[in-house]
Amino acid sequence: MFITLATSDDINEIRIESDELSKKEIEKLIDIFITYDPMNPGEPVKYKVTGGKPYILQFTPKYGAHVKIVYKGKEVNRPFAIKEIQIYNVQRSETQTDTELQKPWLNTNLPVEERVELLLAIMEPEDKMELIREGWGMPGVSRLGIPAVYKVEAIHGFSYGEGATMFPQSIGLGATWNKELIEKVAETIADETLAAHAQQAWSPVLDVAQDPRWGRCEETYGEDPVLVSMIGGAWIKGYQSKGLWTTPKHFGVHGAPLGGRDSHDIGLSEREMREIHLVPFRDVIRNYDCQSIMMSYNDYKGVPVAKSKELLYNILREEWGFNGFIVSDCGAIGNLTAKKHYTAKDPIEAAQQALAAGIATNCGNTYNNKDVINAAKEGKLDREDLDNVCRSVLSTMFRNGLFENSFSKRLDWNTKYPGWESPEHLAMARKAAQESIVLLENKNNILPLSKSTKTIAVIGPGADDLQAGDYSQKNLRGRFITVLQGVKSAVGKNTRVIHEKGCEFFKKRLFQGRCCR
Repeated sequence: MFITLATSDDINEIRIESDELSKKEIEKLIDIFITYDPMNPGEPVKYKVTGGKPYILQFTPKYGAHVKIVYKGKEVNRPFAIKEIQIYNVQRSETQTDTELQKPWLNTNLPVEERVELLLAIMEPEDKMELIREGWGMPGVSRLGIPAVYKVEAIHGFSYGEGATMFPQSIGLGATWNKELIEKVAETIADETLAAHAQQAWSPVLDVAQDPRWGRCEETYGEDPVLVSMIGGAWIKGYQSKGLWTTPKHFGVHGAPLGGRDSHDIGLSEREMREIHLVPFRDVIRNYDCQSIMMSYNDYKGVPVAKSKELLYNILREEWGFNGFIVSDCGAIGNLTAKKHYTAKDPIEAAQQALAAGIATNCGNTYNNKDVINAAKEGKLDREDLDNVCRSVLSTMFRNGLFENSFSKRLDWNTKYPGWESPEHLAMARKAAQESIVLLENKNNILPLSKSTKTIAVIGPGADDLQAGDYSQKNLRGRFITVLQGVKSAVGKNTRVIHEKGCEFFKKRLFQGRCCR
């Protein structure tokens, strides 16, 4: 059974009503998982059973947005019924009524640094690991008053749920060469983000794309570092003008993989890195108050970025003055133990390397790994490294007033929020699409299409295929038109429109045998 809570909270009690089951059978039969990320339920909580009708299953408070109840195998070999399940957050009794006396870090008259240290002093190691765990954002620690920060991918529109206004892919936005327009596009996306109660965007992509074989060129603004800096800066300015956070990515040197292979060794000189690939990140860090930044999968001078103190501390913080927190790309810390880098023998060592490099929130399964959390509790992770990454997150929250004015709420994927696809927003998307068009030649003035044209051939596997690209919403039918549909609507009723796919997007190799021994 999987239950999604209306609001995320600390859960510490579940009540189950059943006439057929005994207390001992309940203990043998049921596993309970409290999770913020439905894809990673983690380990079951340890509970004790009291009461009778209903049975009360009590456990240490655990923060989450979902409750998963698993009935284990053949522990009960007869039919049984469970009438009702209730989920509780039973509050502890308070001996003080003055909030600032109980939680002095909530005192807004104190300097940010002092508030951070007061809070760190009271946090248990598991609280700190919960703070930096990522699952559609940062879950927060509600018993300490630490707010949740929900995020979205937003490189060309609010990408979660259904119904938000969709803009051209980043490669198209870059082709506008129009900073003022991109700033307004980002303001529009920010308005739709606010409507959905999200705080942070994992955007924009500041990779300088240099290999067209790389499958993620569409996420970038192009191959020129000056253009990427200009358009990326305009996007950040517009989005942050609404009081939201940006997360420029992927820092750094993600856009020039050898042979177009994503996430692999780059092998570029430091000069090429600094004069091309690091330029957009340097410019936006120096010119805009970015609250966070996402590190990349690759390496820097032979060291994986996930453990590179030179890149993530010496350059980012000491040279450029970045004072926000660092987000891991999804799976990047896990790659230290497998697939790409092999610099760590297990998740604990991977976590140690990432924390030492200053990576705060982990998109992946390392910081929320039970062995890593136990290592933190037992003092096997460097406590100063752990405190430092927590400082970077907490200070960002305090500086931006989130403890006092948090508006972030978990997204309802089935809701179309107010303002999404409003006439004004659709007009902005249309203008961006018009300015994104690049016309290399208009031989014989074939465009715009004439109503009197007799025959037109539309050829290609993408001609009648809705492809909005990465970070797009689902269920596009009815909201978008294909190239073929657009051509048919533009020409006259007597025009013959011929459509041929010509080829498929992918084709298996004709030769499947071995070429050598």
